[in-house]
Amino acid sequence: MKLFGTDGIRGKFGNEPITPQTILKLGWCIGAVFRERYPDHCEIVIGKDTRISGYVLETAISSGLLSAGASISLLGPVPTPAVSYFCRETDAVAGIVISASHNPSSDNGLKLLSAAGSKLSSELEHSIEQKMLQSIYMDGAVELGKANRIDDAVQRYSSYLCSRAETVLDGLQIVVDCANGASYRIAPTVLAELGAEVIAIANQPDGHNINRDCGSTNPDFIRRNTLKYGADAGIALDGDGDRVVMVDKHGNLLNGDQILYVIAMARKRDQRLAGGVVGTHLSNMGLERALASNDIPFERVNVGDRFIARRLAKRNWNLGGEECGHILNGETGVPGDGLAAAIEVLSELKKTGKSLSELVRGIQLVPQVQVNVYLENRSFPLPHFELENWPQVSHVLEQAESKLNDCGRVSLRASGTEPAIRILVEGENRDKIRLIADALADAVRQDSSHNPD
Repeated sequence: MKLFGTDGIRGKFGNEPITPQTILKLGWCIGAVFRERYPDHCEIVIGKDTRISGYVLETAISSGLLSAGASISLLGPVPTPAVSYFCRETDAVAGIVISASHNPSSDNGLKLLSAAGSKLSSELEHSIEQKMLQSIYMDGAVELGKANRIDDAVQRYSSYLCSRAETVLDGLQIVVDCANGASYRIAPTVLAELGAEVIAIANQPDGHNINRDCGSTNPDFIRRNTLKYGADAGIALDGDGDRVVMVDKHGNLLNGDQILYVIAMARKRDQRLAGGVVGTHLSNMGLERALASNDIPFERVNVGDRFIARRLAKRNWNLGGEECGHILNGETGVPGDGLAAAIEVLSELKKTGKSLSELVRGIQLVPQVQVNVYLENRSFPLPHFELENWPQVSHVLEQAESKLNDCGRVSLRASGTEPAIRILVEGENRDKIRLIADALADAVRQDSSHNPD
C-alpha cells in the first residue's frame, strides 16, 4: 500500500485515502509504530489549517492514535512550521499537520514530522504503510493514550518568531495575505509586534475559503492590495504557512528564487551564510547565475523540501528553497516558514534603507513556462515517471533539447501530490519555450492513455 507522496498524504476529502475511516486506521498505525519505538513515552502533537474537513480528520486521527496508546497534544489551527516548533520544544516523538497546503478547500491531507520537526523518514513512512495491512487491535482501556490541548500555541509560536527577528520593522507599512489559512492569527500578530503597520487581508477563514482567490498561488490579490494601500511591501502566504511570495511597492512580484537571493546576499555580507544555497531542478537559472557572480555555491536537488533539508544537513549549509516560495532558512527550523523568510527580507529592507525592487536588481530571472497536464485516467499521483514508457514524450523532449541548444533546459516530473505531469521549460526566448512546453503537453496527453499505473 502506497500512501505517502512527496509531501505527505493528500487528496479530495471523502475520497480514499482522505476518509474518516481510513484516517482513523492511519492514526492507529502511526500510534502503533511510534509506541513500538517509544514504549515509555509516546506523545504526538497535532496541528491543522482552517479547512472545515480538518475537524473531521482531527477527530479521526486522534481516535486512532489514542486507541494505539499514543497521547496527543492538540494545537488547533497553526501553520506547519509551528507544528515543527512544538515537536522540537516539547517531549513529542512526532508531529502531524492536517492540511492540503495550497490546494483548494475540497482537498485535505496529512504531513508527518519527526521529533526534530523535519519531514518523517521514508523508512518510517514505509513502516506505517505496512502497518495499514494489519487489523486494528487494542489491549483495553488501560492502554489508551491521553489527550491534551495546548491553548497558547499561537502566542508561544508568535513569541518565538519575534525573538528570532534581527531588527524591528517600525516605519514599514505591510500588507499580509493570510490565504484564509493557518497563519491568519500569527502573521498579523508577529508583524505588528515587530513594529510594522499591518494591513491583514484574507484573514477571515470560514472553513471553505482557504486559498480561494488569495494566498501565494494567487499573487494578483496581494499585488492589487499592495498598490491599493501604497504599502512598502506585500506578503502572501499559503494555506499552511510554509510558502511565501512578496510584492514590492510598485506591484512587482518576488518569487521564491528572488527571496532566496535577497536572504543569501544579506547573510553573506553579515557572515551568516554557511556554505552555499540549495535549490531544486525548478530553480531559475537566473538564481544560479546571480549567486555564482557573488561566489556563492549553488546545488540542485529533486523537488520537495525534504530533499532540500537533507542536502542542507549533509553539506552543513543553512539556506535553501524553491521557486514556489518554500524557504528553508536553517535557523528557524524545518520545514520552511514563509513568515520567517518574509521577516528576514523585511529586516534587510530596514537595514539597508533600500526598497525591495532595489534588493533584487542583482538577479535577472530567465523566462520560464510551466504547464501541469492532469491525467484524466488517474485519481492518484503517478508512483514514477519513466521516459521509456512515454515514447512520444521522449521524442518531443529530444527535439526540444536540440532547439534549446544548451541555452535553456527542460524538466518533466510526476507530481507527488496530484495526478499530473509537471512540465517546465526555461530559455531566453519566451515564444520558443512556450511552443516547446505546448508540444510536450500534447505528447503527455497522447501517451498518458497508455500509462494507467
